[in-house]
Amino acid sequence: MTAYLKITDGLKRSLGYLDEDDSLDDGLKKRMTSALIAAESYVQGAIGTDLDDFYTSEENKPLYTLVCNALAASYIQNPVSITSGAVVNVDVVTNAIIGQLRGRYAKELEDQDGQNIKSKSPDSEN
Repeated sequence: MTAYLKITDGLKRSLGYLDEDDSLDDGLKKRMTSALIAAESYVQGAIGTDLDDFYTSEENKPLYTLVCNALAASYIQNPVSITSGAVVNVDVVTNAIIGQLRGRYAKELEDQDGQNIKSKSPDSEN
């Protein structure tokens, strides 16, 4: 699992803080960072990690950022879900975005597999 996002990539704003806000204490910043790492881990685990640059591509990064920030915000707003081991239900929108990214991931895997297969010329013999 690779962490691609920072709390200034939309998480602070989704929680009602400005990116430049220096009034946040270190504890909250650490909780935000930890929640974002946990969200990225969840999303990447749900989709896959075999494709380089999938999550940072121009096409996928906006959706990836959105779903990770939404999940991280949920973790921060419901901290009992992380500390007690209680199950956090991933909401319908988050599931839909993960599903959309899964489809893109599967298509890209399929496209790459097609490029990696060398075809034998029909007139060559072993």
